Amino acid sequence: MKKNMKNIVIYGLILMLCTVAMVEYIQSRSADTQPRNAEVEVAAVVGIPAHVREVMEKSAEILDSNPVIGIGRGTDYAEVTEEAISNAGGLEDIVKKGDVVLIKPNLCTDAKPDSPITTDYRVVKKVAELAKRHGASKVIIAEGSFAGQTFNEITFKQNLYDTIEDVEFFNINDCEEKDCYELTTENSLIGKALFVPKVYMDADVVITVAKMKTHYIREAVVSLSLKNCFGAISTRIYGTVDKGGLHGFNLSNAITQINKIRRPDFAVIDGIVGGEGYGPAKNTPVASNIILAGKDPAALDTIALTFMGFEVDQVPHVKLAGERNIGITDISKINVVGAVLEEIKMHFKR
Repeated sequence: MKKNMKNIVIYGLILMLCTVAMVEYIQSRSADTQPRNAEVEVAAVVGIPAHVREVMEKSAEILDSNPVIGIGRGTDYAEVTEEAISNAGGLEDIVKKGDVVLIKPNLCTDAKPDSPITTDYRVVKKVAELAKRHGASKVIIAEGSFAGQTFNEITFKQNLYDTIEDVEFFNINDCEEKDCYELTTENSLIGKALFVPKVYMDADVVITVAKMKTHYIREAVVSLSLKNCFGAISTRIYGTVDKGGLHGFNLSNAITQINKIRRPDFAVIDGIVGGEGYGPAKNTPVASNIILAGKDPAALDTIALTFMGFEVDQVPHVKLAGERNIGITDISKINVVGAVLEEIKMHFKR
Protein backbone atom coordinates (compact mmCIF):
# COMPACT_ATOMS: atom_id res chain seq x y z
CA MET A 1 0.00 0.00 0.00
CA LYS A 2 2.81 2.38 1.01
CA LYS A 3 4.60 1.51 -2.22
CA ASN A 4 1.51 2.29 -4.28
CA MET A 5 1.09 5.62 -2.51
CA LYS A 6 4.72 6.44 -3.15
CA ASN A 7 4.28 5.68 -6.87
CA ILE A 8 1.14 7.81 -7.02
CA VAL A 9 3.00 10.74 -5.44
CA ILE A 10 5.92 10.33 -7.84
CA TYR A 11 3.63 10.12 -10.87
CA GLY A 12 1.73 13.14 -9.59
CA LEU A 13 4.91 15.18 -9.30
CA ILE A 14 6.01 14.14 -12.77
CA LEU A 15 2.61 15.10 -14.19
CA MET A 16 2.71 18.46 -12.42
CA LEU A 17 6.22 19.22 -13.71
CA CYS A 18 5.22 18.24 -17.24
CA THR A 19 2.14 20.46 -17.02
CA VAL A 20 4.21 23.44 -15.83
CA ALA A 21 6.74 22.86 -18.58
CA MET A 22 4.01 22.64 -21.20
CA VAL A 23 2.33 25.85 -19.99
CA GLU A 24 5.66 27.70 -20.11
CA TYR A 25 6.32 26.38 -23.61
CA ILE A 26 2.90 27.43 -24.88
CA GLN A 27 3.29 30.88 -23.35
CA SER A 28 6.71 31.32 -24.91
CA ARG A 29 5.40 30.25 -28.32
CA SER A 30 2.43 32.59 -27.97
CA ALA A 31 4.73 35.47 -27.13
CA ASP A 32 6.86 34.66 -30.17
CA THR A 33 3.87 34.75 -32.50
CA GLN A 34 2.25 37.92 -31.15
CA PRO A 35 3.10 41.12 -33.06
CA ARG A 36 5.48 43.38 -31.17
CA ASN A 37 5.37 46.94 -32.48
CA ALA A 38 3.78 45.69 -35.71
CA GLU A 39 6.43 42.98 -36.07
CA VAL A 40 6.18 41.64 -39.59
CA GLU A 41 5.59 38.18 -40.96
CA VAL A 42 8.86 37.15 -42.59
CA ALA A 43 9.25 34.77 -45.47
CA ALA A 44 9.07 31.12 -44.53
CA VAL A 45 11.19 30.05 -47.50
CA VAL A 46 14.90 29.85 -46.73
CA GLY A 47 17.49 31.24 -49.10
CA ILE A 48 15.64 34.08 -50.79
CA PRO A 49 17.64 37.26 -51.56
CA ALA A 50 17.85 39.91 -48.88
CA HIS A 51 16.10 42.56 -50.98
CA VAL A 52 13.14 40.24 -51.58
CA ARG A 53 12.88 39.50 -47.87
CA GLU A 54 12.87 43.27 -47.22
CA VAL A 55 10.05 43.76 -49.71
CA MET A 56 8.02 41.02 -48.02
CA GLU A 57 8.67 42.46 -44.58
CA LYS A 58 7.54 45.88 -45.77
CA SER A 59 4.40 44.31 -47.24
CA ALA A 60 3.57 42.85 -43.84
CA GLU A 61 3.94 46.10 -41.92
CA ILE A 62 0.73 47.62 -40.59
CA LEU A 63 -0.16 50.72 -42.58
CA ASP A 64 -1.53 54.07 -41.40
CA SER A 65 -4.63 53.48 -39.27
CA ASN A 66 -6.30 56.49 -40.94
CA PRO A 67 -5.34 56.21 -44.62
CA VAL A 68 -6.04 58.93 -47.16
CA ILE A 69 -7.80 58.05 -50.41
CA GLY A 70 -7.72 60.67 -53.15
CA ILE A 71 -10.53 61.14 -55.65
CA GLY A 72 -10.53 62.93 -58.99
CA ARG A 73 -13.71 63.60 -60.91
CA GLY A 74 -14.25 64.27 -64.60
CA THR A 75 -13.69 62.81 -68.04
CA ASP A 76 -10.15 63.94 -68.88
CA TYR A 77 -8.14 60.81 -68.06
CA ALA A 78 -4.76 62.46 -67.55
CA GLU A 79 -6.07 65.43 -65.58
CA VAL A 80 -8.33 63.37 -63.32
CA THR A 81 -5.58 60.80 -62.66
CA GLU A 82 -3.14 63.49 -61.55
CA GLU A 83 -5.85 65.09 -59.39
CA ALA A 84 -6.63 61.80 -57.61
CA ILE A 85 -2.94 61.04 -56.98
CA SER A 86 -2.35 64.56 -55.69
CA ASN A 87 -5.34 64.30 -53.35
CA ALA A 88 -3.90 61.03 -52.03
CA GLY A 89 -0.64 62.76 -51.10
CA GLY A 90 1.25 62.34 -54.35
CA LEU A 91 4.16 60.07 -55.21
CA GLU A 92 6.89 62.07 -53.47
CA ASP A 93 7.20 59.55 -50.65
CA ILE A 94 6.74 56.58 -52.98
CA VAL A 95 9.17 57.06 -55.86
CA LYS A 96 12.80 58.03 -55.23
CA LYS A 97 15.53 59.05 -57.65
CA GLY A 98 16.89 56.02 -59.47
CA ASP A 99 13.98 53.72 -58.61
CA VAL A 100 12.75 51.03 -60.97
CA VAL A 101 8.97 51.40 -61.01
CA LEU A 102 6.70 48.58 -62.16
CA ILE A 103 3.17 49.57 -63.20
CA LYS A 104 0.61 46.76 -63.23
CA PRO A 105 -2.51 47.63 -65.30
CA ASN A 106 -5.53 45.42 -65.98
CA LEU A 107 -5.34 44.23 -69.59
CA CYS A 108 -7.41 41.07 -69.48
CA THR A 109 -8.58 41.49 -73.10
CA ASP A 110 -7.72 43.41 -76.27
CA ALA A 111 -10.30 46.10 -75.45
CA LYS A 112 -10.08 49.53 -77.03
CA PRO A 113 -9.74 52.84 -75.12
CA ASP A 114 -12.82 54.00 -73.18
CA SER A 115 -13.51 50.33 -72.41
CA PRO A 116 -15.28 49.20 -69.22
CA ILE A 117 -12.93 46.21 -69.09
CA THR A 118 -9.29 47.34 -69.24
CA THR A 119 -7.23 50.13 -67.71
CA ASP A 120 -7.20 53.07 -70.11
CA TYR A 121 -3.80 53.85 -71.62
CA ARG A 122 -4.10 57.54 -70.66
CA VAL A 123 -4.28 56.66 -66.97
CA VAL A 124 -1.18 54.46 -67.20
CA LYS A 125 0.62 57.08 -69.28
CA LYS A 126 0.02 59.72 -66.60
CA VAL A 127 1.17 57.40 -63.79
CA ALA A 128 4.36 56.63 -65.76
CA GLU A 129 4.92 60.33 -66.38
CA LEU A 130 4.55 61.14 -62.68
CA ALA A 131 6.89 58.32 -61.69
CA LYS A 132 9.57 59.65 -64.02
CA ARG A 133 8.95 63.19 -62.79
CA HIS A 134 9.81 61.99 -59.29
CA GLY A 135 13.05 60.35 -60.36
CA ALA A 136 12.29 56.85 -61.65
CA SER A 137 15.21 55.57 -63.72
CA LYS A 138 13.07 52.96 -65.43
CA VAL A 139 9.33 52.31 -65.76
CA ILE A 140 8.16 48.80 -66.59
CA ILE A 141 4.55 48.12 -67.58
CA ALA A 142 3.95 44.48 -66.71
CA GLU A 143 0.83 42.35 -67.05
CA GLY A 144 -0.16 38.71 -67.21
CA SER A 145 -3.62 38.40 -68.75
CA PHE A 146 -5.65 35.32 -67.78
CA ALA A 147 -5.99 34.60 -71.51
CA GLY A 148 -2.24 34.20 -71.87
CA GLN A 149 -1.55 37.04 -74.33
CA THR A 150 -0.78 40.52 -73.09
CA PHE A 151 1.42 42.67 -75.27
CA ASN A 152 0.86 41.43 -78.79
CA GLU A 153 0.42 43.40 -82.01
CA ILE A 154 -3.38 43.40 -81.78
CA THR A 155 -3.31 44.67 -78.19
CA PHE A 156 -1.01 47.55 -78.98
CA LYS A 157 -3.04 48.62 -81.97
CA GLN A 158 -6.37 48.49 -80.18
CA ASN A 159 -5.64 49.88 -76.72
CA LEU A 160 -3.00 52.44 -77.78
CA TYR A 161 -0.48 51.37 -75.16
CA ASP A 162 2.13 51.81 -77.88
CA THR A 163 1.72 55.57 -77.43
CA ILE A 164 3.21 55.36 -73.93
CA GLU A 165 6.81 56.40 -74.47
CA ASP A 166 10.07 55.70 -72.63
CA VAL A 167 8.82 52.59 -70.84
CA GLU A 168 9.52 48.87 -71.05
CA PHE A 169 6.75 46.32 -71.55
CA PHE A 170 6.95 42.95 -69.86
CA ASN A 171 4.65 39.99 -70.45
CA ILE A 172 4.42 38.20 -67.12
CA ASN A 173 2.97 35.16 -68.87
CA ASP A 174 6.38 34.51 -70.41
CA CYS A 175 7.71 33.69 -66.94
CA GLU A 176 8.61 30.11 -66.13
CA GLU A 177 9.52 28.81 -62.67
CA LYS A 178 13.16 29.76 -63.26
CA ASP A 179 12.07 33.39 -63.76
CA CYS A 180 10.32 33.47 -60.39
CA TYR A 181 11.01 33.37 -56.68
CA GLU A 182 9.19 30.61 -54.81
CA LEU A 183 7.70 32.51 -51.89
CA THR A 184 5.36 32.12 -48.98
CA THR A 185 4.74 33.80 -45.62
CA GLU A 186 4.18 32.64 -42.09
CA ASN A 187 0.53 31.72 -41.57
CA SER A 188 0.10 31.22 -45.31
CA LEU A 189 -3.50 31.33 -46.49
CA ILE A 190 -2.98 28.74 -49.23
CA GLY A 191 -0.60 26.34 -47.51
CA LYS A 192 2.16 26.39 -50.11
CA ALA A 193 4.62 28.69 -51.82
CA LEU A 194 3.77 30.69 -54.94
CA PHE A 195 5.98 31.32 -57.94
CA VAL A 196 6.13 35.12 -58.10
CA PRO A 197 7.98 36.74 -61.04
CA LYS A 198 11.36 38.20 -60.21
CA VAL A 199 10.54 41.34 -62.19
CA TYR A 200 7.64 41.98 -59.79
CA MET A 201 9.64 41.38 -56.62
CA ASP A 202 12.84 43.09 -57.81
CA ALA A 203 11.18 46.41 -58.69
CA ASP A 204 11.81 49.19 -56.18
CA VAL A 205 8.21 50.35 -56.46
CA VAL A 206 5.05 48.58 -57.62
CA ILE A 207 2.04 50.66 -58.61
CA THR A 208 -1.15 48.80 -59.44
CA VAL A 209 -3.47 50.61 -61.85
CA ALA A 210 -6.72 48.68 -61.81
CA LYS A 211 -10.08 49.01 -63.55
CA MET A 212 -13.33 49.65 -61.70
CA LYS A 213 -15.65 46.80 -62.62
CA THR A 214 -17.80 44.00 -61.27
CA HIS A 215 -16.85 40.31 -61.39
CA TYR A 216 -19.08 37.27 -61.79
CA ILE A 217 -17.25 35.07 -59.25
CA ARG A 218 -18.83 35.09 -55.80
CA GLU A 219 -15.52 35.49 -53.93
CA ALA A 220 -14.61 38.48 -56.10
CA VAL A 221 -17.82 40.53 -56.67
CA VAL A 222 -15.64 43.43 -57.81
CA SER A 223 -12.29 43.61 -59.56
CA LEU A 224 -10.25 46.48 -58.13
CA SER A 225 -6.68 46.97 -56.87
CA LEU A 226 -6.38 43.85 -54.68
CA LYS A 227 -7.83 41.58 -57.38
CA ASN A 228 -5.55 43.19 -59.98
CA CYS A 229 -2.60 41.35 -58.39
CA PHE A 230 -3.80 38.17 -60.09
CA GLY A 231 -2.13 39.42 -63.25
CA ALA A 232 1.22 39.40 -61.45
CA ILE A 233 1.25 35.58 -61.65
CA SER A 234 2.15 33.71 -64.83
CA THR A 235 -0.36 31.61 -66.78
CA ARG A 236 2.57 29.53 -68.00
CA ILE A 237 2.83 28.19 -64.45
CA TYR A 238 -0.77 28.39 -63.18
CA GLY A 239 -2.75 27.90 -66.38
CA THR A 240 -4.98 29.97 -68.61
CA VAL A 241 -8.77 30.16 -68.29
CA ASP A 242 -8.87 32.43 -65.24
CA LYS A 243 -5.57 30.99 -63.93
CA GLY A 244 -7.29 27.90 -62.62
CA GLY A 245 -4.24 26.87 -60.62
CA LEU A 246 -4.77 29.91 -58.40
CA HIS A 247 -8.54 29.57 -58.16
CA GLY A 248 -7.98 26.10 -56.79
CA PHE A 249 -6.54 27.67 -53.62
CA ASN A 250 -9.81 29.60 -52.96
CA LEU A 251 -9.92 32.95 -54.73
CA SER A 252 -10.08 35.17 -51.63
CA ASN A 253 -7.15 33.35 -50.03
CA ALA A 254 -5.07 33.53 -53.23
CA ILE A 255 -5.71 37.26 -53.72
CA THR A 256 -4.83 38.03 -50.12
CA GLN A 257 -1.76 35.81 -50.13
CA ILE A 258 -0.32 37.48 -53.23
CA ASN A 259 -0.80 40.87 -51.58
CA LYS A 260 0.82 39.57 -48.38
CA ILE A 261 3.88 38.54 -50.39
CA ARG A 262 4.05 41.93 -52.13
CA ARG A 263 1.56 44.63 -51.31
CA PRO A 264 1.66 47.37 -53.97
CA ASP A 265 3.35 50.56 -52.83
CA PHE A 266 0.63 52.68 -54.42
CA ALA A 267 -2.68 51.96 -56.14
CA VAL A 268 -4.86 53.71 -58.69
CA ILE A 269 -8.32 52.70 -59.92
CA ASP A 270 -9.54 53.83 -63.34
CA GLY A 271 -13.28 54.41 -63.12
CA ILE A 272 -13.87 57.11 -65.69
CA VAL A 273 -15.65 54.42 -67.66
CA GLY A 274 -16.55 51.75 -65.12
CA GLY A 275 -17.89 48.28 -65.84
CA GLU A 276 -20.99 46.57 -64.49
CA GLY A 277 -22.59 43.22 -65.23
CA TYR A 278 -20.82 40.02 -66.20
CA GLY A 279 -17.18 40.86 -65.56
CA PRO A 280 -14.28 40.73 -65.80
CA ALA A 281 -14.33 40.56 -69.63
CA LYS A 282 -17.94 41.27 -70.67
CA ASN A 283 -18.83 44.31 -68.60
CA THR A 284 -21.31 46.95 -69.69
CA PRO A 285 -19.95 50.53 -69.58
CA VAL A 286 -20.93 52.92 -66.81
CA ALA A 287 -20.09 56.64 -67.08
CA SER A 288 -18.79 56.89 -63.52
CA ASN A 289 -16.26 59.68 -64.20
CA ILE A 290 -13.92 58.91 -61.29
CA ILE A 291 -10.33 58.01 -60.51
CA LEU A 292 -9.29 56.89 -57.03
CA ALA A 293 -5.78 56.58 -55.60
CA GLY A 294 -3.98 55.78 -52.36
CA LYS A 295 -1.17 53.99 -50.55
CA ASP A 296 -3.46 51.43 -48.91
CA PRO A 297 -4.98 49.05 -51.50
CA ALA A 298 -7.53 47.61 -49.07
CA ALA A 299 -8.72 51.08 -48.06
CA LEU A 300 -8.80 52.11 -51.71
CA ASP A 301 -10.94 49.10 -52.64
CA THR A 302 -13.22 49.81 -49.67
CA ILE A 303 -13.94 53.32 -50.93
CA ALA A 304 -14.26 52.15 -54.55
CA LEU A 305 -16.69 49.32 -53.81
CA THR A 306 -18.73 51.65 -51.59
CA PHE A 307 -18.90 54.13 -54.45
CA MET A 308 -20.13 51.27 -56.64
CA GLY A 309 -22.97 50.53 -54.20
CA PHE A 310 -21.52 47.51 -52.39
CA GLU A 311 -20.43 46.89 -48.80
CA VAL A 312 -17.21 45.30 -47.55
CA ASP A 313 -19.10 42.34 -46.08
CA GLN A 314 -20.34 41.53 -49.59
CA VAL A 315 -16.80 41.28 -50.98
CA PRO A 316 -14.99 38.33 -49.35
CA HIS A 317 -11.46 39.09 -50.55
CA VAL A 318 -11.56 42.73 -49.39
CA LYS A 319 -12.98 41.70 -46.02
CA LEU A 320 -10.25 39.07 -45.65
CA ALA A 321 -7.56 41.61 -46.60
CA GLY A 322 -8.70 43.79 -43.73
CA GLU A 323 -8.65 40.86 -41.31
CA ARG A 324 -5.12 39.92 -42.42
CA ASN A 325 -3.69 43.45 -42.06
CA ILE A 326 -3.25 44.14 -45.76
CA GLY A 327 -4.90 47.47 -45.03
CA ILE A 328 -7.86 49.28 -43.50
CA THR A 329 -11.39 48.23 -44.47
CA ASP A 330 -13.27 50.08 -41.72
CA ILE A 331 -14.73 52.92 -43.75
CA SER A 332 -15.07 55.14 -40.68
CA LYS A 333 -11.26 55.23 -40.40
CA ILE A 334 -10.59 56.19 -44.03
CA ASN A 335 -10.15 59.83 -45.04
CA VAL A 336 -11.52 60.68 -48.49
CA VAL A 337 -10.13 63.79 -50.18
CA GLY A 338 -11.60 65.27 -53.36
CA ALA A 339 -15.30 64.39 -53.00
CA VAL A 340 -17.98 63.56 -50.49
CA LEU A 341 -18.52 59.84 -50.95
CA GLU A 342 -22.19 59.79 -49.91
CA GLU A 343 -22.98 62.49 -52.48
CA ILE A 344 -21.44 60.69 -55.46
CA LYS A 345 -22.28 57.02 -54.77
CA MET A 346 -23.65 54.97 -57.65
CA HIS A 347 -25.24 51.53 -57.99
CA PHE A 348 -23.36 49.11 -60.25
CA LYS A 349 -25.35 46.09 -61.38
CA ARG A 350 -23.73 42.70 -61.11
